[in-house]
Amino acid sequence: MIDFNDTTEGREAMMRASSWYWATAMGIKLLGDTRFTLKNCLYMGKIMDDDSRFVVVMKGTQARITTAFMLRSIHCLKYGLYPQGVIYYFPSRDAVEDFSKTRFTPLINDNPCIKKHLKSTDSVFVKKVNKAFLTLKGATATKNIKGRKKDSMAVRSTPADEAILDERDLFDQAIVDMIPDRLLNSKFKRIVNLGSPTIPDFGISKCFDESDQKFSLIKCEGCGGWTNLALEFPNSVKYKRATTHEEYAPFFACVKCDKQIDPFSGDFVAKYPGREHSGYHVPHLITPYCEVQMVMDRWAEAQADGSKLGTFYNSILGLPYIPAEDRLTHSDVYACCGGDVMRTELSIGETAAGVDIGKAYHTVLIGNKVDDKRGKVIYACRVKGYDKVYDLFIKYNVKSGVVCLRPYEEEFGKFQAKCSLKDIQVYGSEYNPSHKQKSYMKTDEKAGIYTLHRTQAFDRSHSWVKNQQVEFPRRCEEVDVLVEQLCNSAKVLEEDERTGDRIYRYIKVGSGEDHYRSALNYFQIALTCLTHWQGLSAVGGKMSVGDSYNPLEWGL
Repeated sequence: MIDFNDTTEGREAMMRASSWYWATAMGIKLLGDTRFTLKNCLYMGKIMDDDSRFVVVMKGTQARITTAFMLRSIHCLKYGLYPQGVIYYFPSRDAVEDFSKTRFTPLINDNPCIKKHLKSTDSVFVKKVNKAFLTLKGATATKNIKGRKKDSMAVRSTPADEAILDERDLFDQAIVDMIPDRLLNSKFKRIVNLGSPTIPDFGISKCFDESDQKFSLIKCEGCGGWTNLALEFPNSVKYKRATTHEEYAPFFACVKCDKQIDPFSGDFVAKYPGREHSGYHVPHLITPYCEVQMVMDRWAEAQADGSKLGTFYNSILGLPYIPAEDRLTHSDVYACCGGDVMRTELSIGETAAGVDIGKAYHTVLIGNKVDDKRGKVIYACRVKGYDKVYDLFIKYNVKSGVVCLRPYEEEFGKFQAKCSLKDIQVYGSEYNPSHKQKSYMKTDEKAGIYTLHRTQAFDRSHSWVKNQQVEFPRRCEEVDVLVEQLCNSAKVLEEDERTGDRIYRYIKVGSGEDHYRSALNYFQIALTCLTHWQGLSAVGGKMSVGDSYNPLEWGL
């Protein structure tokens, strides 16, 4: 307990106003027989006091952020600040059960000052604190509507004043989009996103990028300069030894004068003050139990073994990381832009097209085959309706097209048959939802459909761009959109919770719009078919001269 030099009324008012003040004053007991304190972690107090409608915390490992927000939730309900309660979301039900058993239940049992305010319920995942509820939920999709739209009863069923999403990168975005609806009847409508980052432009990293981006800056007592330990790592670490007989030991240092600095003395400074979303970056480097020697040992391991770099950046620096070979960059794609503008006149030579079908618009790439490995896009656009796509096929003399089969299979069948009347070979394409498919592509000749291994298809287009084997038109507004969408996919390694299988797959990052990327995948296939349509031979070609070709029978 703390001896406050204040009146009883004053202390009570402070405890009601500040969750960290309340937790400190009540001596809240935590795991490991420790008590809540802000010693060497003042950042927790600043974050817990933030009453912004949208809060984001991008953190390294063992930053105590989950503890901070669990205590803040209990505090708000104890003092009746949130009459509709708080929902604390985890990525899965298993994560909820683990947290309830190892963290939440011990917190209640070890603190009578909390336990006395809890009313009994029939669930270990729902606690009534005075008159409102603190609910722990796993935000897992429980059903697919018509095989596409994801839904979750766990997300649908409970209203609240604040929703907290812990380990944001592990959530299904379709379920995340449902969570704000739980707050529509609240005057607060507060949403908190927490978690360690994985890759850039995704999950907590994307949330933080959209915030005011507050970083912990440490002022040097020697030169007055400011240092960000994480962003300026490893230059923020120096070595010294007390005597010539001792080994050199690492320490956190000012990047301007090399003087030793205190990692716990930082102040949060916003990179973009004034933004609605309040974001905090909390690397492991500023947490109470950080050991500089351990950090440098881990860094040396990561330097020697590149596969460990991602974990180091995510867990220690609290920063997103992705190897250069796992995501296209804007410079990668712009390097493929040639000097020719978009072609607007009728095309005399035969061309190929890749089309991604969307609900708002259809994304089209049309181009020529340069040689067996290279292709050239002569036109890129987004249009509405199959009729507009057909008009483009006629205008640009498309003879080989690969078009996304879904979500309008019936309309695709009509489009396919219509194209066949003009001697345009059109195949439908879909990605196999299972990773069990071994081959890159399976072909249903009778239906005129390709089934693609999605990861392999993205790998191929990735290499095509990286190796500058495809040329895009000169930079313009539409090419800028194309570039952005080609970069909105990143390759990650995931583990299947049920089977334990570890598989690589591409996920959507950035804005999530990746229609041009799929169109490029299809265009790459269409070019191969175009070669055989002209009666030539090439490795990887699907058809050969003399093959039967009767698209009027496909899908009809």
